[in-house]
Amino acid sequence: MKNAFIKQYAHTWRVFAGIVKDFDADAWLHTGRGVILPVRIAFHLLKSVTYYLEDSSTVLLAAGKPFDGNWETVTEADWPSQDDILTGIEVWQARTEQWLTEMDFNAENKTFPWAGETRGGVALFLLRHTLYHIGELNGLLEESKNGKAADNFVKTL
Repeated sequence: MKNAFIKQYAHTWRVFAGIVKDFDADAWLHTGRGVILPVRIAFHLLKSVTYYLEDSSTVLLAAGKPFDGNWETVTEADWPSQDDILTGIEVWQARTEQWLTEMDFNAENKTFPWAGETRGGVALFLLRHTLYHIGELNGLLEESKNGKAADNFVKTL
């Protein structure tokens, strides 16, 4: 079971990276409405992984800025670039694989009650949460490409 989770997460990270790479610079910042912008959704995804892995280590974005702030309120001047997100994907993919490798899936989940009774439930919840937002990103990519975006899910199998 553990290997299945590791493989599914690895594919999810590849899809995420492929979508991020496929946005042009303007669409990355301006496709969507309100807080539902590619840059903000991608930032939220990485911040969520940080949260559920309970990782408090310092991570710097590719641009050298700290990886902090609230995805909904961070100012445009502090938005992460696509390169920042791609660097974050590399960092968090490795940390997620380590988290899953070391996890006792049957251990009690005492931290995130909404995610299930076990640590395995947390891993499943985080995967579902990530896929939900990757779907949002893919929809924004489709919008930016007038319905002609690459199928990163199949492309990265």
